[in-house]
Amino acid sequence: MVVNMKCVINFIILILPFSLAINSDYVYEFGSDQGQIIYTKDGTIYLFQRETNIDIPVPTGMAVSYVKITVNALSPPKVDYDNLYHRVSIKYSWVQIAQSTYNIIVKGIPNA
Repeated sequence: MVVNMKCVINFIILILPFSLAINSDYVYEFGSDQGQIIYTKDGTIYLFQRETNIDIPVPTGMAVSYVKITVNALSPPKVDYDNLYHRVSIKYSWVQIAQSTYNIIVKGIPNA
């Protein structure tokens, strides 16, 4: 069976706005909400992108105290924060069929 590429492209063009309209916000928090904001980032997870990793630059003399990740997506992803490498990972268990967005807020406190 041959798939008509024009039909596939039309389907994607039609389904993207619909899927964005039914997306939900999923909020993940790590640590204790204290300190000052040391990093923020907004980004996009594109169509069929299964895994996204974001490295957090931490200023010298600061320690990360809190990380909040908000993902606006069709389905909830698995979100982790690796405190050793200062990395956020956003993973989907199946190939994502819709584009999603994320927002990261990182707070830090001075090293003791």
